[in-house]
Amino acid sequence: MDNEFIEIFTTYDPVEAEIIITKLKDEEIEFTVTGNAQLSVTMETFNAPLSRMALKQPIKIFVKENDAERAKKSVTTDQSDLLRDDLEY
Repeated sequence: MDNEFIEIFTTYDPVEAEIIITKLKDEEIEFTVTGNAQLSVTMETFNAPLSRMALKQPIKIFVKENDAERAKKSVTTDQSDLLRDDLEY
């Protein structure tokens, strides 16, 4: 049953979901996402985290069971230091 998808992350924030998706893509981990459709085409406000919470429309990210530990590690690892500018002013 290692090929079953299990949930590893839930968020109401579309930006946070995109960050997690990018991390999984970087690690070449197969995933699937539910709830990531735009809630409204005409008003961006409806796609905001607070609106998603009010409407109970979370974004859920799933990976295959055998990739779950590696995916969780990738999602929780902070690599922001890679953005640091090494130049001194």
